[in-house]
Amino acid sequence: MLSLVEQFLKLKPPKFTGAGDPEAAALWIQGLEKAFALLMCSETEKVVLAVYQLEGVASTWWRTTQGAIFPEGVAPEWNAFVEAFNGKYFSETAREMKMAEFQRLCQGSMTVDQYEAKFAELSQYAPELVENPANRVRRFRDGLRPELRSPLILLNLRNYNELYERVQMIERDQNDRAASFGSRFNSCGDNIRQGKRLIFGNRFQGPPSKKGGFNRSEPNQIDGCRFCGRQHGSAPCFPRTRVCYECRQHGHLAKDCPQRQMGQQQLPPSPQMGQNQGLLQLIAQQDGPFRPPAQGRTYAITDGKDKGKALQIEHH
Repeated sequence: MLSLVEQFLKLKPPKFTGAGDPEAAALWIQGLEKAFALLMCSETEKVVLAVYQLEGVASTWWRTTQGAIFPEGVAPEWNAFVEAFNGKYFSETAREMKMAEFQRLCQGSMTVDQYEAKFAELSQYAPELVENPANRVRRFRDGLRPELRSPLILLNLRNYNELYERVQMIERDQNDRAASFGSRFNSCGDNIRQGKRLIFGNRFQGPPSKKGGFNRSEPNQIDGCRFCGRQHGSAPCFPRTRVCYECRQHGHLAKDCPQRQMGQQQLPPSPQMGQNQGLLQLIAQQDGPFRPPAQGRTYAITDGKDKGKALQIEHH
């Protein structure tokens, strides 16, 4: 027996003080049973070793209860000890609470592995709910998050281990996709912080505006055309294409326009026009083509009867 105790203590079995959550009592029993299975202990040896691990109020409870559980001449049995122990530290009410917790169990924010561990832990308090393999599979599947549960419904798996393995694969694939998307998003964010333009299809997007979103790449309306300095938007640049502002013909500029020169020869500019010629040229360069107002002309109409009379018509 001494050798058995030494081997038992080398396994560092858990102790029980009788304080804490009722679940601690169930975990203590489970820990001991693992050690007992390894050492292949008999029923009596199990009780002796378990009592050795009781401390505090739990040890006091056993000293006052031992005679009622195992009267003199009755050999200790492990199942009788466990029943008495659970009656004290893991009551029927506590087991019902654990069963209700199992029935409400959902994955939530847990990983698949964490959810499966919790499912296995709580299912031992409701063995009648998972005795049927099909019921066990259904309860585990129904507690998963929707994005993991939906693909499994189509597969209609009936083996618990196969279901668990398949949902692990689905979760891993979704995590990889999320990580890949996050990497691309972070790359876009770095470009935005550096003021770089983003390309979507064949369109360029500028950095985000103060109001949110992206600024579209548009012609610079403040600086004007890079060639002539004027603001003509999307219209063609006449100086660049050598189109005359005056007659809209190619090959010469407005200052060399033959039509303007012909008009100047036929109608000499008035003193006032001469004074404003520089201003008119400046306006023509800034606001597009400008034509000076036409000079009035006078026509005389006479008849054969009265050559001395004339009707003047002023034409503008």
